[in-house]
Amino acid sequence: MALEAGSFDAIGAYYSITHVPPAQQGPLIQKIARWLKPGGVFVGSFGTGASGEWTGEWLGTTMFFGHNAEAETLKHLSDAGLTVRRSAIERQDNEEASFLWIEAAKNT
Repeated sequence: MALEAGSFDAIGAYYSITHVPPAQQGPLIQKIARWLKPGGVFVGSFGTGASGEWTGEWLGTTMFFGHNAEAETLKHLSDAGLTVRRSAIERQDNEEASFLWIEAAKNT
């Protein structure tokens, strides 16, 4: 889908980017930054731990999962012109999974 630059005040991506191959996450973050208006906010979650990808069963179906290490994710955000305002690693309730939660703003 083609979206115009500066189209959105805010973009949220919860538990979705973890289904994008790690090598494609940086370019996706670049697109998200481009779609935001100056000062626009991005809130999203990313996988944690060493970079990796795998396919597993979840919610009764086979799904792809992947993530970059936290430092690489933060570098992708910075390289895209996003300033991280808040970040936290939170463990998912009733699961072993942890997620890096980010609130970032597009530089003006």
